[in-house]
Amino acid sequence: MPMRIAIVLSACCVWVAAAAADEKPAYAVKANSLGQKSFVEKLKGKVPPLKHARGHRWPMIVWEGVGFEPQSPEALRVLLERGLVQHVQLDEKMIPAAQAIQQAGGPVILMQGGGGPWPAQLAGPPGKWQHQFQEGYTFKQGKDWDHDHIQPCLTSFEGWQIEADKVRGILRAYKTAGVTVNAVWMDWEGDPRGPQFEQASHCVRCRQTLPPWVLANEKNCRNYTSRLYQNLMDTYLAAPVAEVFPGCSTTNWMVVCSTPERPVVYWNDRAVPPTVPGLFTATNPVAYGNTVFWGCWQKDWPLDREHVDQFYTHLLLRMVSADAANLRQYAPEKKSVPWISRWCPDVEDDRIPILSRARYREVLRHIWLRGAAGMQIFNPSRPGYEDVVMAEAEDAVAVYDEMLAYARFLDDGESMCLADPQRQDNGVLWSGLRLKDEAVVRVIKQGGGQQPLTFEAWPGKQVTLEAPAAGRTYLLKLAADKVTATAQPQE
Repeated sequence: MPMRIAIVLSACCVWVAAAAADEKPAYAVKANSLGQKSFVEKLKGKVPPLKHARGHRWPMIVWEGVGFEPQSPEALRVLLERGLVQHVQLDEKMIPAAQAIQQAGGPVILMQGGGGPWPAQLAGPPGKWQHQFQEGYTFKQGKDWDHDHIQPCLTSFEGWQIEADKVRGILRAYKTAGVTVNAVWMDWEGDPRGPQFEQASHCVRCRQTLPPWVLANEKNCRNYTSRLYQNLMDTYLAAPVAEVFPGCSTTNWMVVCSTPERPVVYWNDRAVPPTVPGLFTATNPVAYGNTVFWGCWQKDWPLDREHVDQFYTHLLLRMVSADAANLRQYAPEKKSVPWISRWCPDVEDDRIPILSRARYREVLRHIWLRGAAGMQIFNPSRPGYEDVVMAEAEDAVAVYDEMLAYARFLDDGESMCLADPQRQDNGVLWSGLRLKDEAVVRVIKQGGGQQPLTFEAWPGKQVTLEAPAAGRTYLLKLAADKVTATAQPQE
């Protein structure tokens, strides 16, 4: 039988979508941009309005969209009708944009990035906050995280205090202007996150002030700074926000709940040390098709479309699932608002295969059915791949609309399955949300073909669902001690 290959002109790039399991996977191929139309114009042409009501649920935000200038009521309506909203930054200059969003009926969500030695450097001259190296140690500038700048001492918090006061002042300005800030979902990725041991172990001040255990070896230091970073964010970001806007949703990049029993694992296969967020109201696991993960591919695995999709399916679900399982046990009051992205080329090599759009949409369904309260779409424009901006939005909105048909389960349902698929897994992947005597369940047979799945939908009550390669959604009902399953129409 000849291979069937469909050439799909997507809003992202030209992707070669293989239709059979023995076909080669797709790689990124450069394509012409959609032109100079505005994001809103492109959105109207590519993404239809939601068919299902979003209600009180969060609209999604995109990394790259309409920018931060005040938008017209029409532009904001176009976004909200598609389950999106403009976000603004933690900046008083953006209060007019926030007022426009609020007047259009959208929530005001603040999000912005930050990194490097900020905010420690706000403390003043470098001598106040930078490492003070031992005599004989020479800092050699390099490209690695721990050598691209001199880092702050691990006990230098004055800059954080200054930034916290700025946060309070800015939020009070929003409040005075009549703006209610509904969410602060930040992307602060600076020190002391990332490798710190090399510099800290040669710092006179760190050696004098830190417990000896911290600098005994690199692993100890990494575990300590991981917890320290989350504690700093809790204290100097989440707390000031709660002071000004009680009830505001707060999270930050990679704030997760990780335990020894179910560690959250980065895409580089390193586990997050045990930690439970304190004052943050939400976690922020990351579901990216990050090319860094390709270093974990084993050469004896079949290099075809299906098995590459299985590889990335594992990656995108594992952090979300582990975080959700830990939250359920240790912090059930907190929500999960993950970042999502089908293709994140942190290793810039066009030879690395990427996740197919069909499987990406499938994974997004499972993320919603594993308890996500919202999503943030990472869609930066990259030279030669500018159309990824719209493709990421298109896929996320389509799945959100599909899942909104089950909004009551998304709001109040209990996750039924948080197990990770394996990196190469030809079995059935399933996820679901149970609400009293009803449940919504999604199943897909990886590896092609069809397979029945039997599981306990309620204690002592089993059900068998047929799982096809294209995936299928079922509504389950428990009545008269019997579980019935109804397959839902394919969207």
